[in-house]
Amino acid sequence: MIALHVGPSLAVMRRALVALSIGFAMLCASGPSSAEVADWDKVVAAAKAEGGLVLYTALLGAPSTKAIAKAFEAKYGIPVQVLEARASELRERIRTEQSAGRYLGDVMFNSENQVIILSAEDKSVVPHEPVPNAAGLMEPFRDDGLKSPVMTINYGLLVNNRLVPAGEEPKSWSDLTDPKWKGKILSDDMRAVGGGYVMFFVTEEKLGKAYHEALATQGIQFTREMREAGRRVARGEMAIYTPFILSDILNLKGLPVRAVVPAEGAPYVLYATAAMKGAPHPNAARLYIDFAMSDEVQQIFAQDGFGIVRRGVLEKVTPEARAIAAVKLMGGSDPVRQNEMLDLARSIYK
Repeated sequence: MIALHVGPSLAVMRRALVALSIGFAMLCASGPSSAEVADWDKVVAAAKAEGGLVLYTALLGAPSTKAIAKAFEAKYGIPVQVLEARASELRERIRTEQSAGRYLGDVMFNSENQVIILSAEDKSVVPHEPVPNAAGLMEPFRDDGLKSPVMTINYGLLVNNRLVPAGEEPKSWSDLTDPKWKGKILSDDMRAVGGGYVMFFVTEEKLGKAYHEALATQGIQFTREMREAGRRVARGEMAIYTPFILSDILNLKGLPVRAVVPAEGAPYVLYATAAMKGAPHPNAARLYIDFAMSDEVQQIFAQDGFGIVRRGVLEKVTPEARAIAAVKLMGGSDPVRQNEMLDLARSIYK
């Protein structure tokens, strides 16, 4: 992935985010009222009458996307058209469409940070009316009326079983600075937007700049091929890969690798849905936003290896899925500081 250009200055972005916070503060205070829930049948009926939904998503290749689209159609009889693209490509497509007066998408499914940027800079996503399933969210997740939390991508470490015997794996993020791992660490590039950057942001915030200055002396090899990185570790090319998307361990079954969650927890990316400006199927969009937070969909995400945001779901999934979905969360990144932190990463890892 390449760094996403953020046009306005940090001051402009901060003012936009403050405005968003004020605008949605009342929606954050509580779940939907009984009157709003009582009218939900009307929303469902209107959504069915619209006859379709177009979903734009930056989550590439996840089986859960199609599974959820099929479940939505099965439940409501509303077919879902899915468009997948990288975040930067998706943003440019939407800019082009909307600037030409062509409003084709109904729902955006993207990282929370990208939704914030799309709202603050492009005005391409808009607030939605309250939805019933928002009341079932667990802390610290909250539907603020613009972005509705759906799931988390959680990051840890991947180690080769032969090169890293049981009991000798890094127990904490700090352990990666141990000299014994010098020249043995493969990392997603921290100097570009992606998993490596998220890990850099969170660990710099929690462990300090000195941590990364020490890590930079470890001869880390950077890559931007996250999916291939796991197989490189399995082949023994490198002993450790960081940050590893924990759900990907499900795709590496039978290979000599294991996932490790450091003691401090897992850096994560929160994915959220948002209604798109000028959505041609506005009621279907609202219905899908609600559906994505439902018990049914949260179980699909958990079985696909993602973290979930709804109470009472973990008990209903397999122990294997629960082990990934229930990890301790360490923190996420802040879009306001994106350029600042990318510059810092580039100054440390030259």
